[in-house]
Amino acid sequence: MSALSGLALPFRYAWRNALARKGATAVTGFGVAISVMVYVVMGATADSLAGVAAGTGDPANVVVLSKGSSSAESSSLDMPTVNGARFAAGVLRDADGAPLASVEMLGMRRIPLPGALDPDDPAAQRYVNVRGFTPEAFRVHPSVRLLAGRLPTAPGEVLIGRLLPESVPGVEIGGELRIEGRPHRVVGVLGAGGQLFESEIWASLEDLRGSSGKREASAVVLRTAGAAEAAALVESLETSRQLSVSSRTEPDYYARLQHASTAFIWLGNVVGALMGLGAIVAGANTMYATMSRRIREMGTLRALGFGRWRVGASLLLESGVVALLGGALGVGLASACDGLAFSLVSLAFELDVGAGHALRGMGMALAIGLVGGFLPARSASRLEIVAALRHV
Repeated sequence: MSALSGLALPFRYAWRNALARKGATAVTGFGVAISVMVYVVMGATADSLAGVAAGTGDPANVVVLSKGSSSAESSSLDMPTVNGARFAAGVLRDADGAPLASVEMLGMRRIPLPGALDPDDPAAQRYVNVRGFTPEAFRVHPSVRLLAGRLPTAPGEVLIGRLLPESVPGVEIGGELRIEGRPHRVVGVLGAGGQLFESEIWASLEDLRGSSGKREASAVVLRTAGAAEAAALVESLETSRQLSVSSRTEPDYYARLQHASTAFIWLGNVVGALMGLGAIVAGANTMYATMSRRIREMGTLRALGFGRWRVGASLLLESGVVALLGGALGVGLASACDGLAFSLVSLAFELDVGAGHALRGMGMALAIGLVGGFLPARSASRLEIVAALRHV
């Protein structure tokens, strides 16, 4: 046997056996594929959740809240304060001289599912962010656009975000939603490029005020000429003696909201890591059981003159090849979920499975193969020829 032939054995033998043992390869590879798919989808879910808040907001916008408030839900602005913010220096004006300012009311509401037999049953309700808006909102939030239907023109009409049906199944244009116990007709669908607005219900500010009994606003979003002007306006409002408000640029505001959910995102990552570890152990156990049945075969190779390390390396490589094939299948299955919409509490989002997730999935598959094939490979390389041939 030539040196070249001996050197090539681990590679040729591993590949040919993976193809020849179609049944065993398919079963083992499928187990690895499921493990990799779960790991990749969990990681992509955590990253997608983190990316929704981070990608929401326009650098030219400034969010104004009541003093000391960290979110619009806990903020309350009276009308003198709202008007003082709207007419602050640095806010853009339209052709008629009106400030580009969106006065908004935002709150979490329990929305009964359309068609629910018992609307008061908590199991038939979903938590949804409801935003009261004025027509200026579409000029202040340029990423938000009407995708279908029309704008509300009468009390009791609302818009829904593109992804809201993931949280509230069955909602659609022409359907009915109950907000604060009052029926509202869905007349349009809005999109916002994957931002948080796509998980919300938008109702006329005056309509929402009437149903809630409140006359205040939660926030005022001010439009400026650019990021530098927005930062200057924030500084001006924070140091103003006339207005007692908290303000920050819109991307900073939503980034802080993301920090509030950091614990949840970390939990998602920890769960994903634990599932990945469990997948490695389960996959390695399957791989070990498969490879352990090959000891007698390894003894035959030793009897034919192949060295210890070549026999062990061939078994380890075969385990790696099968795992990588399964990993490729698992990544493919996970990639098929790319772009699918999911709902978590009040937030709907689209899963983004990127190249980084695919690489981590293949890395985990390789780890399964190496861990699962190491012990059988070491045992095969250490067994004496006679003991290996007698192995059952």
